[in-house]
Amino acid sequence: MARLTHRLEYVLARAVQMAAQPLSMAAADRVGAGLGRVMYHVLGSRRRIAADNIRCTIGGEWGADEVEELVRRVFGNLGRTLLETARLGRYRPERIGDLVAGAGGEHLRRAHERGKGAVLAVAHYGNWELAGSWGLSLGYQIDYLTGIQHNPLVDGLIQRARGQLGVGLIPSRGALRGVLKALKDNHFVAFACDQHAPRNAIVIEFLGRKAAVAIGPAQFAIRADCPILPFGFRRERYDRHIITAGEPVYPPHSGDEKADIRQMTLAYSRFFEQQIRAYPDQWMWTHRRWKLGE
Repeated sequence: MARLTHRLEYVLARAVQMAAQPLSMAAADRVGAGLGRVMYHVLGSRRRIAADNIRCTIGGEWGADEVEELVRRVFGNLGRTLLETARLGRYRPERIGDLVAGAGGEHLRRAHERGKGAVLAVAHYGNWELAGSWGLSLGYQIDYLTGIQHNPLVDGLIQRARGQLGVGLIPSRGALRGVLKALKDNHFVAFACDQHAPRNAIVIEFLGRKAAVAIGPAQFAIRADCPILPFGFRRERYDRHIITAGEPVYPPHSGDEKADIRQMTLAYSRFFEQQIRAYPDQWMWTHRRWKLGE
């Protein structure tokens, strides 16, 4: 039964990908917004998770209508991101400069000059997939640390789309060697590090609630002696994405690795919080971020 479900999901994802290719950016944005509306109505459990997450954090004093309106906009952003991801092959590095604006290139340049690479910390915010093509457009090698999707067929589809950009792919299984080698080669390794970490985690306050955060980004940065560079990729409109760069987070090298990991993790997590509070519709609230105590 699982194999049949996987095949059906793959056929649907492949059909969306093929249908998205010939669309203009404006048309893809409209279709993505429509897909978001469909997802809002169909994915009831995710809709409820998003509403609960919002009420328990930034929306504690909001009315039901305010919470629901934000949930609708969250699904709109997700629909747009899915359509843009389906069109990843069209985001050539030489054209990405026409789509993105903002700060951050100087942080990449300085880290690259040190010769030890850097960890790029991004959240599921705006269109986070632009991190790779943006870095490539500036002339730097970007590698993604990639998790394994539940559906291996869909996972392969996503990874092939990323690979078309020239982005390097490091599987999360056995990542230690791959990440450290990439950093040693002066690459930038991108981590999406805003979701619940079931293992190898520390507990911090995130948007006012206790959350488990993976230690990997900080641990790799400490061992490679490179900075963590936090970024946000906010969608302003269909043809304009705003890059926001947090302050580089360098390893303190205090002699206490656990304390250093906590300090670095808190630093980039506080940046994520600022971005989410400023533009909450851009974040993926549909994830069960706060599983501690459930």
